[in-house]
Amino acid sequence: MTSPAPLRTERVSELRHDLRTPVNLVVGYAEMLGEDLERDDPRHVPLKEILAAARDVLDRVNAALPATAAAPTMELSQLLSELAIPQARVLTATDALLAGVTAADPPAFAADIRKIAEAAARLTAPPRTAATSTYTGSVQGHAASTHATPVHSPQAAADRPARILVVDDLEDNRVVLERRLTRRSHTVVTAASGATALRLLNEERFDLVLLDVLMPDVDGFEVLERMKANPATRDIPVIMISALDDLSSVVRCIEHGAEDYLAKPFDPVLLAARIGAALEKKRFRDREAEYLAEVARVIEAAGAVERGEYHTDSLRGVSQRDDELGRLARVFDNMVAGVKAREGRLHEQLRRLREDVAEATREPGGAETAANTDEFLVPGSVLAGRYEITKILGRGGMGTVYGAVDRELGERVALKVVRPELLGADEGAVERFKNEIRLARRISHRNVVRTHDLGECDGAYFVTMEYVRGITVRELLDTRGRLSVASTLAVARQLVDALAVAHDAGIIHRDVKPENALLDDDGVLKVMDFGIARLADENSNRTQAGMVLGTPAYMAPEQLLGETVDARSDLYAVGVVMYECLTGELPFSGASPIAMISRVLSVTPAPVASVNPDVPPAVSVLIAQLLGKDACDRPASARALLEQLSGLG
Repeated sequence: MTSPAPLRTERVSELRHDLRTPVNLVVGYAEMLGEDLERDDPRHVPLKEILAAARDVLDRVNAALPATAAAPTMELSQLLSELAIPQARVLTATDALLAGVTAADPPAFAADIRKIAEAAARLTAPPRTAATSTYTGSVQGHAASTHATPVHSPQAAADRPARILVVDDLEDNRVVLERRLTRRSHTVVTAASGATALRLLNEERFDLVLLDVLMPDVDGFEVLERMKANPATRDIPVIMISALDDLSSVVRCIEHGAEDYLAKPFDPVLLAARIGAALEKKRFRDREAEYLAEVARVIEAAGAVERGEYHTDSLRGVSQRDDELGRLARVFDNMVAGVKAREGRLHEQLRRLREDVAEATREPGGAETAANTDEFLVPGSVLAGRYEITKILGRGGMGTVYGAVDRELGERVALKVVRPELLGADEGAVERFKNEIRLARRISHRNVVRTHDLGECDGAYFVTMEYVRGITVRELLDTRGRLSVASTLAVARQLVDALAVAHDAGIIHRDVKPENALLDDDGVLKVMDFGIARLADENSNRTQAGMVLGTPAYMAPEQLLGETVDARSDLYAVGVVMYECLTGELPFSGASPIAMISRVLSVTPAPVASVNPDVPPAVSVLIAQLLGKDACDRPASARALLEQLSGLG
């Protein structure tokens, strides 16, 4: 009789797989039966014998077919002969268990014992032949478990219920895994082939995949590679479970994205721990992806605010989070709601102001300044061969403003001519006038009259500016008597907005008053006449000692006293303008300029609300703050005041 041929090296890994597979089933069913028995049930004894025999099989297989050796240490026939010894121990123990089955045991109890015996019988059956290229096993469609067996062992905190796909071509392997997982309250779906698994992954959502390696047609390697190449499935963790335990297979799976690799037979506690860890990592990745998606929602909401398309409930889901992002969303939502409410108030204030302007311009003489034959220019005259005077727009301390047509450009302009006697009396007046242009040209804002150019004709200096069709706040007050709270706030807000830009450029206006604030037909206010403005940080020596520049009724105490002025001096003037708009009178008056200045320096004016009961307390308090004798009592800046004004109404 011919002796068996020695095992070829390339067959070692396959044989280890084929012999370890039935051991996995023996161990799996035996451990589950042990979990179902009461602690003092005598049938634990044969179950322990089965598990001990299974360990004996593994020791003999590992010794004969070492995973790291270049060749087996014994012939196949000799190994199968040796495995018959622990096989007999298993079969003897299963016979004892079957004999001890009682009517009180569930039907599955005896069926599981027989499955142990069937798996043990395969331990000495001839494995695959060398010509066989694939492992044969029962191939069935997938089936979702419809039951959840009560948990009989402690459940790891990380091992919370999940939806798991089990992929294995052997039905018994699928059954063992499914039953183990359902005992931990997981929902299990099984697939008998790699092709079925890929189809299910495209159709359903899974938290984890337990994937066998050796399967016909589409094996576990290909399933893993295709999963990780698909954006829809690449983030699903995969644990490879296989009796194939050679190092090259493990490395290949890990390199292609497997979360872990368990060799059959596996310890159930280790399986639960590995599954729990994989699920916890996935939950962390899912939370991270969700967090980033909600961050993107906040960013998109910011863009919607810029586009004017933001809806108050856009971040409702994000704002319900109990973390920093949720707090940010709530703050953002409240901020936008506040901005919208503020915009609504500002629109209403501007609407009321437009109505007041419209009423004033409809009344006779409300928007025109009568001609004066004593003026330097009269309508119809031409200045510098270019500017045709059409009318007088207004008069101020520095000169007269005319409406004119620029013949070269065919555009309407405002033209301001400095008073000749000022130039003649003060050698520095021309230089101050030029400085006006340099400063004014630095300011570009919708609430500031644009300055174009400086010219000189026959010894007269003039400046051309943007022409604004409308009336001054002075003309509006002369016509209406006093303004509503809404209209006053619309005037003040735009006035302060213009001053904030000028102050940012280092320019103090120094002559804020109703005459220097123009209102067009749309209620847009434009500040003009920076003629006596100077750089805030410039210590000018061009003004004569003791000379007061500006209009005393609107000047802050420090300005009247010739002390250093800053942005807060302009804010004082804003308070005077608001007081006059709301009451129709100045906060300070006197029989002479000296008497009036004395009151500015020493008397506290009556609160606006006491003069006009329609004024809200908050508005009255703000005006009192603006009229503070000490600059430190006023808002710190125009922008700070603008913020306060925006919240009123």
